[in-house]
Amino acid sequence: MKKFLGYMVILLILGITLIFILKMPKAANSSGHKEVASVGLSPRDEWLGIFLQGQRIGYSFTKINMSDSGLVVENRSQMTLLIMNELRTITSHLFAHTDKDYTLKDFSLELATPGHPTKVEGIINGTQLKLTSYSQGSSYTQVIALKEKPFFPDALEEVIKKKNLKPGDEINIPYFDPTTQSSAIAKIKVFDKEKVKVFDKEFVGTKIEINYMGISSILWVDDDYDLIKESSPAMGIEMIPLSKEAALAEIKPTDAFDLLPFFSVKLDKPISDPAKLTYLKLALKDITIEDLDLSDDYQKLTEGQPIIVELYRADLEKLPDLTLPTQGQKEFLEPSAYIQSQDPDIIAKAHEFIGDEKDVKRMVGKLVQGVYNYLEKNPTASLPSAIDVLKTREGDCNEHAILFVALARSIGIPAKIYVGLVNLQGFAYYYHAWCAVWLGKWVPVDPTFNQFPADVGHLKLKEGEIAEQAMVLKVVGKLKINVLGYK
Repeated sequence: MKKFLGYMVILLILGITLIFILKMPKAANSSGHKEVASVGLSPRDEWLGIFLQGQRIGYSFTKINMSDSGLVVENRSQMTLLIMNELRTITSHLFAHTDKDYTLKDFSLELATPGHPTKVEGIINGTQLKLTSYSQGSSYTQVIALKEKPFFPDALEEVIKKKNLKPGDEINIPYFDPTTQSSAIAKIKVFDKEKVKVFDKEFVGTKIEINYMGISSILWVDDDYDLIKESSPAMGIEMIPLSKEAALAEIKPTDAFDLLPFFSVKLDKPISDPAKLTYLKLALKDITIEDLDLSDDYQKLTEGQPIIVELYRADLEKLPDLTLPTQGQKEFLEPSAYIQSQDPDIIAKAHEFIGDEKDVKRMVGKLVQGVYNYLEKNPTASLPSAIDVLKTREGDCNEHAILFVALARSIGIPAKIYVGLVNLQGFAYYYHAWCAVWLGKWVPVDPTFNQFPADVGHLKLKEGEIAEQAMVLKVVGKLKINVLGYK
């Protein structure tokens, strides 16, 4: 599906920043439209415009060369969107090699917004992925086990061509997306030729449907397997071939896509201030429960069809008094490429926040308040790492969440990231990230808003880091929420 999943995750990250603009004091921002460095053309070059609900939001440039050992792939992309009358731009640069069968061999991905560059490198040896992230002069490497050697988005058309897929063919292939670092099976199905409209013209192309992580996209290709159009109807996102000049044309504020309406889920009726509630009952419409994490110790999935969720505020007084080391949930003490909980600076900052405290509940409270006070509330469109956040001292909910989890794990408190939606002022939900800590139960906490425990306005959809969070995209643009009761 080309780079759809990566682009949609970036859109989700940008959407998550909106709650800061709505609820937090506005921070100074010098970001504006910046072109990616120009790239030389070759016969295999492909310039695509990226469109969201009919509006151009950026471009994707891909160059593929053949070598004796496989494909050499380069992709540069840029997206510019309007967030509360300010243009925000995010760029990416991917360089990758494949083996002769076009499975991914290695890649280097740079993702950048002003002041927050992120670089990730991956090397695949058999079914082992060695993943290294670089941030603020530090690096962290982890090894991830893959079930099979995977293919990847930018080489997909070449894979389809190499396999000589014809109408009626249907195959499953292992697939890896470098932006989200997610690995799963992609289902590819080829249909007969059909008419497809691109702008005001009609073309005829072979229809190819791709399903990955519950998100479907459709490609139409000509007889040479060149892309005519790609569409993901659920998200309203399209990629269409353009000339270099048209793809690079500046997006002005008057023409930019406004993310605020796109990422808000308005309620059928408002509720009282969620911070004052102890219970909330919701109906989730137009989505399925597949691949979502809708149940935990304080959020209960009570019905699956229709989807009914009940949320309860944690009562800290009823939780046991704990001291370190805690029992159980050891996997949530482990570091990762973005949660560098074993870094000496992370450990030192955690001890600075908790001081001489021995009670785990009070430690958590100090960590929540510490992160809340430590970070400047500034919308940041990036793939955050704990080290980057620690050193830049700014960010939105993603940055607050990942730093908190790293700090908690560094001193032996199991912690994980939640992603979903948060209710603001009772009228609407917005996409958001927060955390949970193990205190005999998984207790939600929100360092973004200095909440311990987090209020019942937090609706969790998924747990985990960026690869797991990508699953949330399947509900964007579709989810409707009705309030059934509260107290």
